[in-house]
Amino acid sequence: MGSTGGTRTGAGRSPARPSPSKRIPARSPPDSGRSPSIYDYALIGDLATAALTSRFGSIDWACFPRFDSPSTFARILDRAKGGYFQIAPREAFRSQQAYLPSTAIVRTTFSLEGDRALHVTDFMPVVPPNESGVAPMIVRSVEASGGRVGVDAIIDARPDYAQIRPTWSAAGERWLGRSRAGTVAVRPGWILRATSAGLRGRTVLEDGGRAVFELWWGAERPTRDPASELRRVTEQYWTDWVHPPESPIHLLAGRWHPWVERSEITLKLLSRADSGAFLAAPTTSIPEWPGGTRNWDYRYVWIRDAAFTAQTFALLGHVFEASSFLRWTVDTLHRSTDPHHLNVMYGSGGETDLSEHFLPHLAGYLGSRPVRVGNAAAHQFQLDIYGELLDAARLLAEFEPEALDRTWALLERLADEVVRRWREPDRGIWELRSRPAHYVHSKVMAWVALDRAVLLGRQYGSHEPVVRWERERERIRALVLARGFDARREMFVQSFEERVPDAANLRIPLVGFLAPDDPRIAGTILGIERELSDGPFVHRFRPSRHTGGPEGAFLPCSFWLVECLARAGERERARRNFELLLEAASPLGLLAEEYDPERLRPLGNYPQAFSHIAQLRAALALGLATIPRSVLEQHPGLARVAHRRPPPSSEPIALATAEPARGRTPRRRSRAGRRDLRGDRRGGSVRQSPEPSDP
Repeated sequence: MGSTGGTRTGAGRSPARPSPSKRIPARSPPDSGRSPSIYDYALIGDLATAALTSRFGSIDWACFPRFDSPSTFARILDRAKGGYFQIAPREAFRSQQAYLPSTAIVRTTFSLEGDRALHVTDFMPVVPPNESGVAPMIVRSVEASGGRVGVDAIIDARPDYAQIRPTWSAAGERWLGRSRAGTVAVRPGWILRATSAGLRGRTVLEDGGRAVFELWWGAERPTRDPASELRRVTEQYWTDWVHPPESPIHLLAGRWHPWVERSEITLKLLSRADSGAFLAAPTTSIPEWPGGTRNWDYRYVWIRDAAFTAQTFALLGHVFEASSFLRWTVDTLHRSTDPHHLNVMYGSGGETDLSEHFLPHLAGYLGSRPVRVGNAAAHQFQLDIYGELLDAARLLAEFEPEALDRTWALLERLADEVVRRWREPDRGIWELRSRPAHYVHSKVMAWVALDRAVLLGRQYGSHEPVVRWERERERIRALVLARGFDARREMFVQSFEERVPDAANLRIPLVGFLAPDDPRIAGTILGIERELSDGPFVHRFRPSRHTGGPEGAFLPCSFWLVECLARAGERERARRNFELLLEAASPLGLLAEEYDPERLRPLGNYPQAFSHIAQLRAALALGLATIPRSVLEQHPGLARVAHRRPPPSSEPIALATAEPARGRTPRRRSRAGRRDLRGDRRGGSVRQSPEPSDP
């Protein structure tokens, strides 16, 4: 039985949606006491921070000047007190949103009686290279068509997570909202007045009438360029950035091109152009279940998620972004007190103090409290992150070998850290706030770390450590096969201590530990489908003590199942699952972390990089499963990806200590899974599980 419990219906009710360009109209905004769905929001950003703008015309989430700064607009977390920036018609409307093709510029169209319409186009200027220190800016252009339209504008900024109301004053053509948190500046499209609830104003636009609003952080406008030029440059930036020629994912996943492109742009929006850091999500405290307490802050750089993003960018042809992240990681470790130790996550500037605290004055999304800032999982020990990082480095070396010249010495030390610590229990990929355990997925990723270190070490001439890494790699493999596989149930289990299913084990064939058609993998897939799945939707594990309540299906796990099926040769079932999962995306093609298939609602922070990564890798696997050999031979990049798939395993199922082939070509990725349910990340003494014995 899956994590939510009760009767579940799967994906059958979702409306068919062949591409994310289909726009679903919404009626006039909900009353002030009710939150829209998170799928009512589009993401805009400038590669330093981001904002969520709803199809009701309201920007309800924005943090300035960077992703993990205190919010300036937070109505998504409190409809009454959070603060927002709304532009909308004064009369009843139906609305829909769409991104301009191949960009992060979104247009909201409000349809009115008499074939009239109001169009609001939102974007954050991206002026390469968008160096650190450039103030973020939101541009909102407004245009009427078909006749006269009355329009209201409300700017109710509430800096520092709605704990401050700025003092507004006119300064020429600008309004300045000053507070101890900083200054918000507005250049309005029509006359506004200051009230106790911020700036307000209304106007009537004639047919073809236009106006532009600009809002930025800081007193001085960050650029002299007019809004029209900022839009031109930003649109050009995005259309130039997508579609790198010859990239494996674009060549293989052309059938799902709109989805691939939207995921590609979304991952880029969750990156920092000035450093190479990749964020997990732009939001905090969007719950994993409405009214629940599992509300985490994801506005940070998870090494796991960021390593997956780097791998995906390499496969998308964005090798610069992938190598920038590796440099960022190395630089961050060099600045730390212990350069051998990887933190689970860092601030977007490399910060390690991510102390978790609550914001009790905010009501929370759908009444879900507490609202959290910071993340206490930052200092957990999670063994798998070493494997994800080294796997990303190995893939990057295939596309740009010189990218590791500067970083190899530190990667060597990280591999030695795995040798030192792989026998320890950890908190696992799901960051459980229970006592550490010997998670099977964690041990598999320790094997990945040493396997990729061996391959890289041979390439970079590190003979002595390679021998040590090979020895420990084989010990890990033998232990996992002996204690992580339940022969009676014919499946890999969650940990050496708990013989229950865990969807993280779908990654075992995806990282090359066993071949996709190995009988042990087939049994694991069947067990997960039987016990953790609602049709194509896969839950992470049984809720038991881990969650304290229901949660949705985990979208990354659901896409891993697609990838496993595709690689095992079950192409039709993989394709069917994939297309059903696409129906769980927002009208704009954005994905949350989780999804409730019974109530057809998204859950968790949004949009979630992890889900978009898994979607892209599933599309790649589907393409690899069907591409003719002749096409592979014409594209060296595709051939490299295809040849990294592990060969079929010939090991007898009962042989737990079988030696893997030596000197093989590196197999393939990791894409993985991630997080939540974090255990007791607040510290305190925790009784350790017994150390595993070598077989």
